[in-house]
Amino acid sequence: MSVGNRDFWERLAARTQPVAALATIESPRIIALIVAGALGGATIFATVFSVVFFAADEPVSGWASAVLAVAYLATWIWHAVTGQVASAAFFALVVSVANQVTLHIALGGFANSGGYLMWGITMTFALAMMLGRRTAIVVGALYAVAAVGFAFAEESLAASRPAPATGLTATLFAVVLIGNLAMVTSVLMYFLSRLSMERERAERLLLNVLPAEVAAELKEHGRTVARRFESISVLFADLVGFTERSARMDPAEMVDELNTIFSYFDDLADRYGCEKIRTIGDGYMVASGVPVERDDHAHALAEMALEMLEYQERAPFQFRIGINSGPAVAGVIGHRKFQYDVWGDTVNVASRMESHGEPGRIQISGSTHELIAGEFACTPRGEIAVKGRGMLLTWYLDSRRASAAVDESG
Repeated sequence: MSVGNRDFWERLAARTQPVAALATIESPRIIALIVAGALGGATIFATVFSVVFFAADEPVSGWASAVLAVAYLATWIWHAVTGQVASAAFFALVVSVANQVTLHIALGGFANSGGYLMWGITMTFALAMMLGRRTAIVVGALYAVAAVGFAFAEESLAASRPAPATGLTATLFAVVLIGNLAMVTSVLMYFLSRLSMERERAERLLLNVLPAEVAAELKEHGRTVARRFESISVLFADLVGFTERSARMDPAEMVDELNTIFSYFDDLADRYGCEKIRTIGDGYMVASGVPVERDDHAHALAEMALEMLEYQERAPFQFRIGINSGPAVAGVIGHRKFQYDVWGDTVNVASRMESHGEPGRIQISGSTHELIAGEFACTPRGEIAVKGRGMLLTWYLDSRRASAAVDESG
């Protein structure tokens, strides 16, 4: 496609004003192409029929089809100039109905015209797309009334003129049948594919908000039930100095940096089978052992935390990380904006492990240390005062034991 043609379609797409089913299509360019394709195809179709009718010595039908072709072309020009879809569709409706009624009468009824009035089926489907259900229902009802009325007048119409050539009648019947089938089938197939795409999109969005197991429960039962877990691990991470740095940064740059770091954390969570719970400002929370229980939940978070510290060397911030293990309750809160969350003292202590830790280090509680001590090297920090819990013995997680430089003691 040349640059000039591309610019034309982009300008047309920008001013296209779709309604009804067309408005559900996100791409204005596709909408413009659909309207242009429908009116352009109809213009060619009417022109061909005009030639056929004149060749078959049916001048009234020939002129009616020629006028219809010109009207369709004018309708598309109107759409191209104004971007209007509804007004173009309404005008196309009026000239199409006038053409169908004219040909039905001029050719002598249903039998002689090959059921030409049955183009009303396609018209009804097209109107449902462009003008909405109500208009389509009204027009469909009018077609039904007209069909019944013409059925009673069939004998008079047939007797009003000699029968058209058999080949013309058969051709009209075949074209009307094939045309209606093609139009109805293509519209149904298109919107079925749209429905499938929207379902997949909704599925992806739901899975971005909720764990897969919880999402499946919500879809099946319409609700979820909170569960108690006897042993999980929770990690909190904070970007040290982010608040001060962000005050001097461009907002877009700040969000971009935060998104880069947290997206990397998301990838780590996926790799180790952990569940991201939420982000709060420059804080990141992830849990392991929910919504599906696992025995190695502390090991998974320890591995993830160590990789987070490795990434710290390439990031503009130091990370302060805390981990705690223990019982908790997890489930979905809210009726509109769903959120999978974890509650309990285990979460509170994990948060304290982070806030009372040191930049560039991973502080873990005694309960987490008991679970991972055999495979990871840890340095005892000693007791620290934790609000609401008194003095707690904590450790720093240094590395996997196989590469530990300092063996744990105590």
